[in-house]
Amino acid sequence: MKRAYTFCVLFLLSASLQNTYSQFRIVGYLNTWDNFPHNAQNIDFTKITHLNIAFANPDKTGNLTAFPGLATVVNNAHAKQVKVLMSLGGADLGGTDKNWKLLTATGRVDSFCRKLLAYVQQNNLDGLDVDLEGNIIGNNYGNFIQVLSAVLKPNGKLVTAAVATWFADQIPASTFNYFDFVNIMSYDATGPWEPDNPGPHAPYSMAVSDLKFWAAKGLPQNKAGLGVPFYGWGFYNKASENEYAYGDLIIQYPGAENTDKITDTVYYNGMPTIIKKTKLAKQKAGGIMIWQLTEDAPGANSLLNAINQTANGITAENKSKKTPAVLNNPASDQ
Repeated sequence: MKRAYTFCVLFLLSASLQNTYSQFRIVGYLNTWDNFPHNAQNIDFTKITHLNIAFANPDKTGNLTAFPGLATVVNNAHAKQVKVLMSLGGADLGGTDKNWKLLTATGRVDSFCRKLLAYVQQNNLDGLDVDLEGNIIGNNYGNFIQVLSAVLKPNGKLVTAAVATWFADQIPASTFNYFDFVNIMSYDATGPWEPDNPGPHAPYSMAVSDLKFWAAKGLPQNKAGLGVPFYGWGFYNKASENEYAYGDLIIQYPGAENTDKITDTVYYNGMPTIIKKTKLAKQKAGGIMIWQLTEDAPGANSLLNAINQTANGITAENKSKKTPAVLNNPASDQ
């Protein structure tokens, strides 16, 4: 009787762990420059598994940015079993380019990574997301990730990355062993910086090709996360003001949630495309990533809600028959 009982417990434990590791991730970014931390109050944490706070960058001594109100956001997310990571870098490093190159050099990287661990522990974070783009740290990238992993992983912390195909040559395939997962930024194929090239900046075909590219580079399917935009680009001039939040577009243009463009000047991802991409991510990846959560719409037009329901197999036909499962798992370490 004891043997049977023990076997049953072990079997259930094994099944539980298998479900944890096969969990479909929904990773959402929250920026720190637009009404932070108050915008976090509008996020439905039950519909994501990971929250990435964007962005922190070091001073020349390796100390990271302090964000008032961060503890409140972390505590609220943790209350819903959501993992919280600080994202490092970003497309605009705010003049910290030289700091990154200095701190990730061979002679400094060990002490820098220990400072990063201290920052994570002091702020009760679950890990770090590395969003260093292009040639910011160049040949130091691989060694930096290896050392960062060696410092954070023994302390139970996650190490993830945001990457794009356009700077894939800067990401050694060897780093895939150290990342818990990798978010692929499958957007910004064009934009107002290319006024003579108007069109979709994040078409479905790009998602397909990006996932195929990173798989061929050696990124395991379960570690891949397909990045989707909650914003669109307008092609009027080169100004950054041509960025449109999805939530604003559907207010200005009723019915915009059902398409991917407004006239021939504003391009984004509407609900049908986001649902289609989520289905693709379920087939070809281990999760989906969102830039960024504050640009969503509330209620029935929410893209996050559509992602969550699609990830859980909830369709228009069976919504009334099935209650959406909560994706986040308190035991998850991915």
